[in-house]
Amino acid sequence: MTISAHPAPSPARWSAWLLPHAWVALYWLAFLLVLEPGNIQRASQAGQVLSLPHETIRILVASLLGATVTSAVQALAGRFPLHGPGRGRHLLIHAAGAAGLALALVLASCLLAAWVFAGRWLPSWDEIRDQLVGNFTLLMFALAALIALVHANLQRKAPAATPARPDAPAPVRGPLPALTHVEVKRRGQLISLPLSEVDWIESQGNYVALHVGREQHLLRDTVSRFAERLDSRRFLRIHRGVIVAVDRVRAVEPLTNSDTLLHLTRGGPLRASRSYAAAVRELAAQLCREPVTKQS
Repeated sequence: MTISAHPAPSPARWSAWLLPHAWVALYWLAFLLVLEPGNIQRASQAGQVLSLPHETIRILVASLLGATVTSAVQALAGRFPLHGPGRGRHLLIHAAGAAGLALALVLASCLLAAWVFAGRWLPSWDEIRDQLVGNFTLLMFALAALIALVHANLQRKAPAATPARPDAPAPVRGPLPALTHVEVKRRGQLISLPLSEVDWIESQGNYVALHVGREQHLLRDTVSRFAERLDSRRFLRIHRGVIVAVDRVRAVEPLTNSDTLLHLTRGGPLRASRSYAAAVRELAAQLCREPVTKQS
């Protein structure tokens, strides 16, 4: 038994492709029937008689030819919607697309007319020019109306946005895990620095400086963003541009201007501003209650 590597399309898939093409063919059929009385009148004024079989075949073939642009029109309508941001640019793209499709339909109709009715492989330049002069503008309007109909159909099928309930709780996002290591350069080599080695952190322009004893390591970040990734139990912000490691603080000294001076086990001292006085007082109380062994 032979098994094909490419299974046949399902009936639902064929239906999804065929139905839009059938509707577009009917659209072009209605469009051509509306124009047919004018064609008959012009032919009569020119002394020509249009035969019914000839006109029937021409209209049916033209309707099927018009249906070939269905996929292109759907792609234009879906890719460049006429609502929301970019409407002006999308409108210009639709106009250019309609012009291109109209030109393609004129050329294809000239080829078919030469093959079917004149028995020639190629139409003459005069025939192409006459068709462009007589039909290009009409085709542009017809394609613009077709694109508008496809847009309306897509909007009708689009699922309506469910309005958010006023009492609905906002989605909860879990906090990012606290940093334990950062990558820094030491003597030209990239290393993973444990934050447990950092004594304090300060802002230096677009960088943060991590102070480890007498060394400092720069990271391109802001103090505010970096502070959000730190473990609040181990690091305390004491100034707009300064963060201190809690276990490096050995004493807290109040100053006369409501600021505070923090003495560290190495480095420092660091001045804490009054904006962070409450957090510093809590740290001082913790030092009094639970004395810890400081690093030398």
